[in-house]
Amino acid sequence: MERGIVIGGPLPVIGDLARSVEDAGFESCWSTETTNSAFVTSAAAIAATRRIKVGTAIALAFPRSPTITAMTAWDLDELSGGRFILGLGTQVKRINERRFSVPFEHPAPKLEEYVGALRCVWAANRGEDVTFEGRFYRITMPTFHGVPQPGRRDVPVHLAAVGEVMARVCGKVADGLIGHPLASRRYLAEVLRPAVATGAEAAGRDPGAVELTASPLCSISDDVDRARREVKLQIAFYATTRTYRRILELHGRGDIVGPLRGAFADRDHDRMVELIDDELCDAIAAAGPADEVRDRVREWEAVADRVLIGGPWYGLDPGRMLDNHRALVDAFRA
Repeated sequence: MERGIVIGGPLPVIGDLARSVEDAGFESCWSTETTNSAFVTSAAAIAATRRIKVGTAIALAFPRSPTITAMTAWDLDELSGGRFILGLGTQVKRINERRFSVPFEHPAPKLEEYVGALRCVWAANRGEDVTFEGRFYRITMPTFHGVPQPGRRDVPVHLAAVGEVMARVCGKVADGLIGHPLASRRYLAEVLRPAVATGAEAAGRDPGAVELTASPLCSISDDVDRARREVKLQIAFYATTRTYRRILELHGRGDIVGPLRGAFADRDHDRMVELIDDELCDAIAAAGPADEVRDRVREWEAVADRVLIGGPWYGLDPGRMLDNHRALVDAFRA
């Protein structure tokens, strides 16, 4: 079982965080894209490490052209000596349109095409005579035709998927699927894993070639109530997004989305926490003393190829986030 951990925060601390993760024996560290660029964070982590893989979980696809993303991924892969993993996601409609001012249309087929365009650019840079003609992307000059770089690999592409349609896309074209932190073990096993297999088989691929990464929320504290409140508030924040309702419905909690959205609009964190019951919390997250969290996370190993450990961040001050990160590194030290 491979274990990775999410790193983040001010850029000056990223190198130290990544180095501590490597020293602790983790297989990988991963950068998110909320405030900082996932690629710049990855570059800082790569520069500070020598052995572990470094990935983006996730970088946003649609605000960037596939060619720019392909160039950036190859740069990071070269910089790392072949340790980089390109994790891409669509984000939701509102974020694309209101934060990045880009259209949001047919996300699953568009992301599938995006992966093909990436590989076209890499092939062209190896010296192959290729172009890409698709419904959403058209790349007829994928390289400046400089000195070819034969032997360079395609960077592994992992896609974030919540629904079955995107999971089938992962099975068809991706090297891996990155599960959402809201996705429970049951959801991964009963919904995403079968959808990946369906997509892979339709494309004539081996479903086992697509890595499944689980992303359980983890909060370590001897104050159990505090730890549970932290993960419950993060679950509640994620669950305000209607796109994720399918996960809640699997657990018989689809009816809490409306009340959660109301509480979120009122900035009523106490009510948001109240709406996440203990059973739902335990299905999605691990919270409490270090040994209990470690034991709970082991349960995810039966449904995933990699467990990507990350802590809650919504409503937490930076100091507590850093303390939890350090506790997670210590708890899962090899």
